Amino acid sequence: MFPRVTRILSAAALVASTLTLGGCAVMESATSGITLNILEDGFTPPVLQMGDVDMVCQFAVVNTPLVGAARNFYGDPALMETILLHSSSVCSDSKMVAEEMRYMRAARDKRADEAQDARINQKRLMAEAAGRQYAAFTRMKTKLEQKYFFKYGSTCPKFKRDFDELVYLLGSVAGLQAIQNDMGAQQTVGVPTDIAPQAEFAMTCLNNAKWWGVPSATQAVVWSIIPGGDAGKDVKGTFDAAMTVGEATGVRLPHVMAAIAAQSRDDVATTRAVLKRFASIDNFKPNQQYRLLDAIAEVQMTNISDRLWTQNTGSRTPINSLGKFWDDKAGGSIDASSFLN
Repeated sequence: MFPRVTRILSAAALVASTLTLGGCAVMESATSGITLNILEDGFTPPVLQMGDVDMVCQFAVVNTPLVGAARNFYGDPALMETILLHSSSVCSDSKMVAEEMRYMRAARDKRADEAQDARINQKRLMAEAAGRQYAAFTRMKTKLEQKYFFKYGSTCPKFKRDFDELVYLLGSVAGLQAIQNDMGAQQTVGVPTDIAPQAEFAMTCLNNAKWWGVPSATQAVVWSIIPGGDAGKDVKGTFDAAMTVGEATGVRLPHVMAAIAAQSRDDVATTRAVLKRFASIDNFKPNQQYRLLDAIAEVQMTNISDRLWTQNTGSRTPINSLGKFWDDKAGGSIDASSFLN
């Protein structure tokens, strides 16, 4: 009899232990869900209103693993991870541009060892950026497909939250950035290039005016980077219209896309024209709700300007000179050496 009682008590203990574990899992899942909702709805909006890009991107680098740990507590942090991974890639991009300029200066001075070292590190940083951007894209795609029951790049979701739309937009842009950076890093990460046509379709699911002209600018980028993709497309007109929307709504991300597309074609004249346009908008007022995104656009345009200045003068864009160039004609010319004093 006693062995039977022992077996019954053991079974009861096992059931009780399983129920207790299940209860803990439910509690942990609920707590993680609440915490993530607080981050999405309470933490993200004030961060998007900031103008300190370096602070935000470094915060993202440090805290992305912490947010990702929510999976250990039965939460799904994919949407927050998309925002953080995309933000952290800005740090990688800035360091990558610094190495590219180091390469340019070494090449000007015929320091072959220094130039080679800079180029190698530049490619490492491109791979780092591509990895973060591709992770942002995949987190967005997987989570939103599960949440809205659609096929990314083929059908459109019916969004219930602006936050989800923002993640969809930034994740899509990150996917395109990942392709470009991975190509520069000799495809170290292995980012699939079919993201480009998927992103082009995905942008048709968003309101172009609501999202600062970025959807149409993203489409124009795809047309620019896919061989033959611009056939029958008004790429210049699309970029011009997108930049006009961005200027009116206070987020100049379309200008960045237009400049990057021009750079990829080695179209220096258009790159310079876009930089001038970016820096000379009359009465421009950044969108206070999304101040960070316009600040990121300014950092990226400064990086593009720094490349041109360093290639031609050996040093970065002088202070307060974004949109100006070393060879501007009388009345707007700049003596770079005057900024050293």
